[in-house]
Amino acid sequence: MAGAPGVELATVVDPDPGARRYAEATPGYGALEEALEAVECDAVLVATPPRTHHPVAKAALEAGKHVLCEKPLATSLEDAFDLVEVAARMERVLIVSQNYRYNAPFRAVQRLVVGGELGELASIRISCRRDTRPLFAPEDFRYSMRHPYVLDMSIHHLDLIRAATGRDVHGVYARSWRVPDSPFVHHPAVAALLDLDGGVPVIYEGDWATHEAETSWNGDWEIVGEAGRLLWSGSEEDRGTGEVVSKRWGREPLPVEQQDLEFVEREATLQALRA
Repeated sequence: MAGAPGVELATVVDPDPGARRYAEATPGYGALEEALEAVECDAVLVATPPRTHHPVAKAALEAGKHVLCEKPLATSLEDAFDLVEVAARMERVLIVSQNYRYNAPFRAVQRLVVGGELGELASIRISCRRDTRPLFAPEDFRYSMRHPYVLDMSIHHLDLIRAATGRDVHGVYARSWRVPDSPFVHHPAVAALLDLDGGVPVIYEGDWATHEAETSWNGDWEIVGEAGRLLWSGSEEDRGTGEVVSKRWGREPLPVEQQDLEFVEREATLQALRA
């Protein structure tokens, strides 16, 4: 965000001096309240552990700042509604970052589904499997948080489901569980059956401590309709890349053209803040 035209990084707030130095911000502050008193800024970007989103975002809003918050907005509905109320009262913009929906392959999927390429939707199947043990440091907050996979990973996929179909979820049956040899205190694996508006079923599974072949962070998708199906397999190296294939019934599979959307999310966020 700091590299976008018309945007200047005012400062970085982190209780860890090493993190502030890593961000190369001068000056940096150890507490948000201190920074808000000392630095002039228009907006605050909240990229902290989920349990702190509510108090940090609320303090920024009450100081008269717009807020772009990492997902999830909060860890409870009560706290989420509270932030929405504060933003409305202070007449500030509150945005939750959902960056996966701006991936080029997903936008190709969305274009075809919304455009009726598949006809009436019949079902959606999503599987995402990652072994995060080599990726997260031993002290990473995700190892101790409740519902780590759902709050930190499924939240992307659920947002993509709604964005791709234009439908809300009205029914859920889900189970999560511990993986015995993983460092997660709570549940890094989940399986769910979702019912979308119109009765479209979504079969969903996710795992952050898998021993199976890994997918991309986007997961492997199959969207089935009356006219055919779409397959999306993301790249393990880059969640912004991957192959989308259209398979119309009775025809040869065709790769779907994708557009470069590297800066779309950034520009959309800035437009909302400037409006």
